[in-house]
Amino acid sequence: MSAGLAEPLMNIGEFSRYSGLSVRMLRYYANHGVLMPRHIDEFSGYRRYASDQLREADRVRLLRDAGCSIAAIVELLPLFSAPHELRPRLQRHLAHLDAEAERVAAQQTLAAKLLGDLAAQAPALPVIERVFPAVRVLYLRRTVTDYPAEGDLWVTFRGPVAALTAQDPSVFGNLGGATYFDEEYRDSDVEMAIWREYHGSQTPEGGYEIVHLPEQRVATVTHRGGFETINEATGAAGAWVTQQQRTRTGPIFNVYVHGPGRDPNPENWITEVNVPIGA
Repeated sequence: MSAGLAEPLMNIGEFSRYSGLSVRMLRYYANHGVLMPRHIDEFSGYRRYASDQLREADRVRLLRDAGCSIAAIVELLPLFSAPHELRPRLQRHLAHLDAEAERVAAQQTLAAKLLGDLAAQAPALPVIERVFPAVRVLYLRRTVTDYPAEGDLWVTFRGPVAALTAQDPSVFGNLGGATYFDEEYRDSDVEMAIWREYHGSQTPEGGYEIVHLPEQRVATVTHRGGFETINEATGAAGAWVTQQQRTRTGPIFNVYVHGPGRDPNPENWITEVNVPIGA
């Protein structure tokens, strides 16, 4: 027991040993208002901790190992006494970790593909010039947060498709795709339309339209696999258009020959990237 103190205290080294936190980290946390020593000697600067702080130290370590930043630890630590407030905060943190795990998994997939391409020395994707036929479609045009948010549009589209198909199973044809209207690639606020070949007469509420897409000459590249590498196909089409000294005459559009609506396995997806060109 330290002289003049009412409770037995541990020096920082002992507390470090029992808490599983290094002396350096204990000082770092204290500088940020976390795990403050119970007593600091005004002459020597020695830091001393109480035994009841070991439980708090355990919570700090768990939060740290769960990926919480120091700012999050400062915010969450007091909430252990209010579980009804802590629970939703931890659920939000878990959702963030899930999203981060998906991002890392996508990066791993791309890195593996790069390695595979180096080994296989994959040839350039072929480009086909063709006439894309006119088609009547059910059409939903929106500005969305980014390109991956196209998936959310398809989720919205699914309801009206199911309702109309229940009335008449033949109302939709096989063609389905997405058209991208921005002249340049955008990181946010992307204007696009998704569409399905449509033979019906009903127009669902919520911004849906029946649109006649015109016949047009296109440069087409077929992409196989997940959408994270689809820019390879777009790039191949763009290189061909430039090398052939052709002019793009309309917005680029994709046709989903075999996509996530039919098959959950991205390895089986087939997407046609189409660039409208002059004759």
